Amino acid sequence: MTKSRLFRLWLVLGSAFMILLIIVYWDNMGPAHFNLHTSVSRPHVLKPFPSPNSAPGDVFTSSLEIWESFIREKQRPLLGKRVEQPSLPASSKPVLGNLEESVRGYDWSSHTAQQSPDPDGRQAERRSVLREFCANASFMFPTKERSFDDIPNYELNHLIVDDRHGVIYCYVPKVACTNWKRVMIVLSQSLSDQGTPYRDPLDIPREYVHNSSTHLTFNKFWRRYGKFSRHLMKIKLKKYTKFLFVRDPFVRLISAFRSKFELENEEFYQKFAVPMLRMYSNHSSLPASVSEAFSAGLRVSFANFIQYLLDPHTEELAPFNEHWRQVHRLCHPCQIDYDFVGKLETLDQDAAQLLRLLKVDRLLQFPPSYRNRTASSWEEGWFANIPLAWRQQLYKLYEADFVLFGYPKPENLLRD
Repeated sequence: MTKSRLFRLWLVLGSAFMILLIIVYWDNMGPAHFNLHTSVSRPHVLKPFPSPNSAPGDVFTSSLEIWESFIREKQRPLLGKRVEQPSLPASSKPVLGNLEESVRGYDWSSHTAQQSPDPDGRQAERRSVLREFCANASFMFPTKERSFDDIPNYELNHLIVDDRHGVIYCYVPKVACTNWKRVMIVLSQSLSDQGTPYRDPLDIPREYVHNSSTHLTFNKFWRRYGKFSRHLMKIKLKKYTKFLFVRDPFVRLISAFRSKFELENEEFYQKFAVPMLRMYSNHSSLPASVSEAFSAGLRVSFANFIQYLLDPHTEELAPFNEHWRQVHRLCHPCQIDYDFVGKLETLDQDAAQLLRLLKVDRLLQFPPSYRNRTASSWEEGWFANIPLAWRQQLYKLYEADFVLFGYPKPENLLRD
């Protein structure tokens, strides 16, 4: 009996020691050696894209499979039934009506923007500015000083992971995120058309691009890996290439307003437009649907939208919607050391540079010439009827995004 107990004790200790060795081994390996494939439904891999690094050895692959099985077995009661990806319609390029195309600002023509003579230097400067202000104790904003461990799990839902190529993308709505999500789908092979992974980003139907089940994001880690989730996130953040794209904060707000309130959007009408019209336009009786409201000439004004953003009661009810939430609240740039900071203002150049950095430029191209016609030159027109005090308050609300990402303070809007 004693020998049996000793044997069991040594077996438990030995297993624990092996698990510890595997964790330590992961901490010292690159992304190609840390590839837990976690797509929504495993695609039929015909000719998978090559990883930037060589494949791991058989011994490590075996250990990794054992460890992944161990984690999944421990989490099986939490996972429940596996959700299968619905069948997809025949692939097609985006088809937009004239009004939608005008408001969204799609432009599929080729750009002739002047190329930067030193893209690497420009990128280094952007990252330097970001790090400088994150480290500057005199520049403060809410959530700046918290650690990565302090970030609630639900606030990590914008970090999309591609384990195949060791990439993490923090998507920012209204900053070409639809096409960057398409790129991530192609790279991760997380979505298939009749069993074949998509190879052309523009072949991916829009309705699946923004479906949260399509992407592996950090907020899903707890459900998949339980208490190991934060450790796995930190390994990926250390080893993977992390990028995001930003734009002028005020121009992004204008773009969000045009997209969500100048087009008939039932969801945004019910959730946002109806309360805004009631609170800021004194409409007590409103149509039941957005189409009826538009027919009756009832639309949210840009001034209503600004009032809503500045109203202190707004975020007492719920955090800002992702389309107008500040970038530093979506992507946590002072807690995550991004390797690449792209800008919509230099999208073509930055996209080409990033794909080369990721060593996937021969596998795909960024969808050509996404251009949102909401330009910075429009700011004065949009803000002309907004009171100066509101403009100044709005700047304070988005000041961290202006400063962290190197956008100049819009002095022309902040003085008489």
